[in-house]
Amino acid sequence: MKAFLLAAGFGERLRPLTDHIPKPLMPVMNVPAICYAVTLIKEAGITEVVCNLHHLHQQIIDFFREHDNFGLRLAFSLEEKILGTGGGLANCRSLFQDGPFVYINSDIIADIDLRAVIGSFDASRFGGSMVVNHNARSEGRVTVDSDRIVNLRTLLPVRSKPEYDFLGAAVLTPGIFRHLKAGFSDIVETGFIELVKNGALGYCRYEGEWHDIGTPALFHKANLSLLDMGDGFRNRIRAATGLSPVAISRSASVGTSAVIIRSVIGDNCRVGDGAVAEDSVLLPGAELAPGESAYRKIAMPRRE
Repeated sequence: MKAFLLAAGFGERLRPLTDHIPKPLMPVMNVPAICYAVTLIKEAGITEVVCNLHHLHQQIIDFFREHDNFGLRLAFSLEEKILGTGGGLANCRSLFQDGPFVYINSDIIADIDLRAVIGSFDASRFGGSMVVNHNARSEGRVTVDSDRIVNLRTLLPVRSKPEYDFLGAAVLTPGIFRHLKAGFSDIVETGFIELVKNGALGYCRYEGEWHDIGTPALFHKANLSLLDMGDGFRNRIRAATGLSPVAISRSASVGTSAVIIRSVIGDNCRVGDGAVAEDSVLLPGAELAPGESAYRKIAMPRRE
């Protein structure tokens, strides 16, 4: 089985954080976000991956090359003009004609067992299966009925309430390409919703904690939430990528009288004597001057 890894987006809602760092490389516990998806892919036994690129694409290429593509047979699909979640996949249709494949966002942070998701998928009954999570706090965007999805984003006139969220991972068959079009498109509004109309989109329910980093607030929350991750998950990230989630980067400089409380300190950060970081995330290269305080903040590096 192959995987399609989405990494082309601008990260618009995450700006200004993504003005100089592509969203897939935004650090979560000092590990680029894309490494969490790479871990899931590798743990599922998938070795062939196609990754689409656009915004700040060379940084992502260089990152993979520096790590020998994490042992994957990796092909990049470079989009001169961004094609969206549907058009990006459609652009690679010739590479996914030999059977079901995994479709996964590069910013998904969840302890999903992709092998189990793949094993539970019945290609004789469904054209795809989405990984979803029950939204207990507010209305979701996915409506299910029995063993299938019956609405997405309330695009169809279905009375049932949407109570689930899509986690950005799915198993699809090549039949999805009948519904996708060339050029820019959103896969939910083209491919997925057509499967729903045909009763051909199933789902796999994930019960655990999950995060996306789509906005600064969500990025901040993901970093601080993962401070409490167990050694098991931490060790699995390291085993798959060689990179270990840590609260304080080894390359950071922290003054002897500095105080750090539930914060993540990034690569090459400088925290001066007497500085205080509390519930904060310091991006690579950020500085806190001596005596300076950061509270519930994302600190960015100063740029000329």
